[in-house]
Amino acid sequence: YPRLLEEIRSHRSTLVFVNSRGHAERMAQRLNELADEPLVQSHHGSISHEKRAEIEESLKAGKLKGIVATSSLELGIDIGALDAVVCAGYPGTMAGLWQRFGRAGRRRDLSLSVLVSSSNPVDQYVARHPRQLVSAPIEHARIDPDNIEILIQHLKCAAFELPFEPNDVYGDVPDDALGEALDYLADNGVVHPSATASGPIYHWASDSYPANNVSLRSASWDNFVIIDLDGDRTIAEMDWRSTHTMLHEQAIYQHEGGQYQVERLDFDNHKAFVRRVKPDYYTTAMTHSKVTVLEQDESAVVDLGEVPLEAGLGEVSVIEKVVGYKKIKFHTHENVGYGEVHLPEMQKHTTAFWLTFSEDFVQSQPEPRAVVVDALRGLSKAMHVVGAVGLMIDPRDLGRTLGNRNEDDAPPGKGQGPGFDPTIFLYDTVAGGIGLAARLFEEREELLRRARHLIESCDCDEGCPGCIGPDASDGDEPELARKRLVLGLLDAVGVSAVH
Repeated sequence: YPRLLEEIRSHRSTLVFVNSRGHAERMAQRLNELADEPLVQSHHGSISHEKRAEIEESLKAGKLKGIVATSSLELGIDIGALDAVVCAGYPGTMAGLWQRFGRAGRRRDLSLSVLVSSSNPVDQYVARHPRQLVSAPIEHARIDPDNIEILIQHLKCAAFELPFEPNDVYGDVPDDALGEALDYLADNGVVHPSATASGPIYHWASDSYPANNVSLRSASWDNFVIIDLDGDRTIAEMDWRSTHTMLHEQAIYQHEGGQYQVERLDFDNHKAFVRRVKPDYYTTAMTHSKVTVLEQDESAVVDLGEVPLEAGLGEVSVIEKVVGYKKIKFHTHENVGYGEVHLPEMQKHTTAFWLTFSEDFVQSQPEPRAVVVDALRGLSKAMHVVGAVGLMIDPRDLGRTLGNRNEDDAPPGKGQGPGFDPTIFLYDTVAGGIGLAARLFEEREELLRRARHLIESCDCDEGCPGCIGPDASDGDEPELARKRLVLGLLDAVGVSAVH
């Protein structure tokens, strides 16, 4: 922080990009504390449009030296002649990185762009392969037009502009699928069908402007409003999914340099009631994910050695549940406590690629079963990193979990029932999927080889956040060389590295 503060003070205007709204609030607060003056302000999607415009004008007028922003300042906003851009963490894509760097020097003056890598595995990969920053091509935008959730959202926008008349077409969507989608919107009061001799005409019937609720980055749900109990006023909004992790009861919500504790979450009416507090900690949610295979579309055998592995691709159900939260002390990042969270599960259907290690293989290893399962969890982390880099996507677009191919058995490490085979799942986080899992299924053997190369090339001895993550065992087993164990498992299935 002192180095960043020096950087901000040495330039007329600086934009610092971070990858989460919580990080933006904490960084802005810390920089102002060190400066002993309101030097910077945070800028993110939860702040009202009017307040964001006020912050942007303050920077243009020289009243602020800098802004700490999320992707809310990446596109569509002219914030004037910036001297410097600092990316505190790789944004996940080359397109996002160069978009952020491009905010500075727009008046043809000399400017400075800096990327500061975090401990995030993808950040560490980029730090070890800096040539990737200047030689890798920009990613292609990916969207699956057959994704029903995406189709419904865009049909809303189309119907708002013009009514759907009989015999109208919508791209290459089949007529029967288009009719079913419009009937679904009619049943939910979004459009109103009026009968004609040649068929129904669907007119926009809602009071809202649909494009405001269509995210360009993901499929999303309705927003929650955040109400300050002391001032009896709405201070912000938050999307449905983020509410589970950031607005559960007793969470510390950070807003415009202040901290608010969530006193009550009215889940049914989409309202969170908060009160201003002065804690010495912030909260972070702990989430558990479970993947259940609904339908397998393709299967294959990864046969690289003596032990074949089953690979699959298909439709899955992903259930995510926030099971608790940690209290993290400001500045030192110490864990100072835990709390419980009681919120409903979040469920979605999407597509996944999976790789199954048979129970016979696990039992054949000399190490205890829990240790082997934990090593497979580490392998899944490495596969996630190289998968995100290979697909050139934001890592948050790709989910990861170690589960069970058979949903009726106990979770890994909790039982040894028949047919219980530990399975690595990599899935599209966008509901319905956008084709990421299918690409991983096609490149399954290359994915394993690159995962091994990532692990071997990491400078750590026993595993670290940059490759397989820290040890997640329960501590009952003796300490083992976790990294060597993961490489040993890859040896056993015949996976060699790609250089």
